[in-house]
Formats: sequence, C-alpha cells, structure tokens
Amino acid sequence: MQIHFLGTKVNTIFYNDSHGSTVNVDGFLKAQDEFYKEHPATPNLTLSGGDVFITTNPNNEVVAKKLCTKTDAIGLGNHDIEGGEHLSNLIKKYALKGKMLAANLFFKRENEMEKNILPSTIIEKNGERFGIIGISAMDFRELCFTNKENDFFEVAPLNQTLKMARNEVEKLQKQGIDKIFILAHTGQFDTNKTNLYEALGKISGVDVVIGGHDHIQIDEWSETESNEPVKIVSTGSSPTNDFRENLNMYGILELEFDDDGVLIKEKSKTSFKELEEMNFDNFYPIVATIKEPLKKGEILYGHSEIGNLVADSNLWYVNSRTNTQKADFAFVNAGTIRASLNDTNISTKDIEEVVPFTTQKLIKTTLSKKQIIKTLEWCALSTTFKKVSPGIMQVSNMTYTINPDLSISNVKILNEDGSIKYDVDKLSDDFEFCVVYDDFLATGVAGLSELIKDVENDDSIEIYDTTRQNALKEYLINGKIKECKTPRISNLSI
Repeated sequence: MQIHFLGTKVNTIFYNDSHGSTVNVDGFLKAQDEFYKEHPATPNLTLSGGDVFITTNPNNEVVAKKLCTKTDAIGLGNHDIEGGEHLSNLIKKYALKGKMLAANLFFKRENEMEKNILPSTIIEKNGERFGIIGISAMDFRELCFTNKENDFFEVAPLNQTLKMARNEVEKLQKQGIDKIFILAHTGQFDTNKTNLYEALGKISGVDVVIGGHDHIQIDEWSETESNEPVKIVSTGSSPTNDFRENLNMYGILELEFDDDGVLIKEKSKTSFKELEEMNFDNFYPIVATIKEPLKKGEILYGHSEIGNLVADSNLWYVNSRTNTQKADFAFVNAGTIRASLNDTNISTKDIEEVVPFTTQKLIKTTLSKKQIIKTLEWCALSTTFKKVSPGIMQVSNMTYTINPDLSISNVKILNEDGSIKYDVDKLSDDFEFCVVYDDFLATGVAGLSELIKDVENDDSIEIYDTTRQNALKEYLINGKIKECKTPRISNLSI
C-alpha cells in the first residue's frame, strides 16, 4: 500500500553556484535521485540558489536539458541572467518557465525574457503546497559585462527588492500558501554590511532562505518581524575552498512545520554533503600532456601557476597570428580562471573548467606606463575590499612587486627568453606598450577604468575571434607551455 504523508514534514535538497559545470550537475542529480528514493512518502523539494548557468556558454544547453525535469525552482543568479536572451531561449526550449525565478528584475522594453521569468511560483508535492520566490543579485551591474544580450533589464536595489519580495509573499498567502521559501542569489552581506538574508527573512510569512553568490556555507536561524523562526542556508565549498570555483557541495533540509505552517526549530535540521566525483573520461578526450600539475592557488591575492599559464596562452595566441607589432605582455583578470589542472593529462573538460567563459574575445591594444601602473595598483587595492574584486592581475612577459602600502614597483617587461626588455620604472608615464587582454576588461569592469577601450569603433585595436578558453586549448595542443611555477608577482604585503 502506498503511504501518502499528510503531515508537515518537508525535505529540501538544495545547491547553488555550479556555474554551468556539467560534472557538478550530474553529481548533484545522482545525489538527488538517491535521496528521493530514500524518502518516497515525504514531500521532497529540489531548489537552487542560482548560477546554474554561466553567461552564454555551450554547457548551458546540457545543464538546462538535465535540470528541466529534476529541479523545482531556481533563484536566478548574476551569471544566469547575464546571458539575457540566451537564458530566455533556454527557458523556452527546455520548458523551464515557472522554474526560473527573479522577483526583483525590471525591464526597460518589451522582450521575451520578461515573459519567461516569473517572480514566484507555487509547487505542489504529496498534497502540500509551497511558495517559492526568486531574488537575483543586486550588485549585478557591478559584476557583469553589459552587452546587447542583457542591456534591457536591471536588478532592483535593496529597498525596492524588499518591497517586491514582500509583495510576492502577500500574493502567495492570499492563495493559501503558508510555507514560503526565498531563493536569494544575493550573498549574505552587501557593501554596506547589510545582512541580506536576514533582511529577506524578516518578512512575515517567510520560512526558509536559500542563498548563493558569495560561496559561503551558512546554516543559521533568524526570525521574521512577527517573531517566527526562519532557516537560512547556503552551500559554500569547492575542491580548494576557492571563491571563484564551481561549488561541489549540496545541502539537505529536513524541516517540520506546525499546524499553522510555522517551522519547529527543535525538529528541523540541516546537513551538507560533497558531490560524488563523476568519471567523464570517455566523453572528454585528452588533448595535451604537461610535465606536472598546475595549481590555481590563491589567485585573487598573488602568484598563480594557472594564472601564468592562461596569460601565456593569450599572449602566444595573439603574437603567433598578428601581422603587425607583437604585444609586449598580457593581462588576465583573476576572476576568469576557475580551476587547477590536477593531472598531467589534460582533457577538453579540464580546459573548460579552467576558463569556462566563451563570450569575450581577445584584443591587442596600447596602454601607457601610467595606465599600467594604475591598473596594477587598483588590483592590489581590491584585495582589501570585502568582495576582493577584481583581485591581483595575472600577467605574461611581466614581473612586478606589490609593496606594503599596495603601491607597485619593480615592473619589468620581459623578452621571450626571460631577459628584461623594459625596466618600466625608468620610463616616462606616457611611454606606450602593446598589450593583450579581452573585450570584457575593455569595458572597465570592477573599477578597471584604465583599460577601457572603444573596441567596436577604434580601428587601431586588433580583435581576435577567439576566447581565453580556445587560446588555452590551442596553446596546450601546440606544446608551447613555458615555466609557470616561478612567481611573476612579488607580494610583500598581502
């Protein structure tokens, strides 16, 4: 005889910030299937705190196909909505409407995305009804590249977001919903140190806040303004506990509500588990071999073996194809790089994990000494900011020192053989160098105003129809790898 649970026990399995990682999604779905089999009679919810996709990466198609029947609701993260119409197309193609939620988006013109993203939804499981509200990253425009894909919408600021969330709670309550979850891809704190999860959890009627965005594991109790308990959770571990990586953890909430739909603290509990590592060797061919593994390390704060590798690959790619002046060095922002190379045999999947972004193109342009020094200093200063953005700039054919006061000195531009080509400190401020970076950095993202270029209209800028991912792949296949373990950044203070 099949047993139908009529009480108030509810299980929720949740995850966040997988960033288009098909490996992590497969690992999560396996864990979900096993969990559901163990709890067949209890209402089981599968929820995500956002960033299941990564801009317009091809991996998104695979992830969307897998999630369309497996996840009940997703609170849209900054990397999800950054794809704009791409995200809207995924929602339509894989019937995800009603699952992709963001109550705090507002749109500047009529578009398909507005029709396909809902502020909230109602889910019915085993006779129980649940209200789910999505809240997206309020610092979206501080973090994401603005282009024609996503220039038609904005994310509301905090006060407006709280009003929008409250309106959704009231709408759900009017429909008889007394168990309400908020999927908040906001991070725990904003730049004013406001506890965003607690602010959302203050709204009467909210029972659970599932977070994301800052990659911090959280398991806390708070209270609504009517003094009812609120559970706040978020996963926050990765293979190396690095902020920039795809998270490999998931959480389980075993909740119990009283007859009024109020959580019972003493009977509710949380657990976090690591995803089982999936083997995809047969699907992703080995394309290159390196002498020894290369680590990403604390890339936001200084020297990184992988940072060196990616910067070298960008410089090599451009200089091996240009018909004009070769570039002197390359800049790579730390946030571009998401994983280490932990084996000597490198597959296409390894490369995709290291540099998952596939929307930005490499460019070659000029920068003055003054612009270079200001850029490096801004990156050094960013390590004192709470969110550490953009982090220390990774370089190729360059070495430099970060002093205790976070100024920059001992900047050297190198030849391919490692000899000094320019002692930058001895040159005038207006001395110009030829440099490689990408059109994402050319927007001045994360305060990097010295790198701003009019890529579309400046004929002096050479644009290369390739991404960092493709440049790294070709670099490794061609066996051009240089010494990556020797530090290029002397870090005296951080």
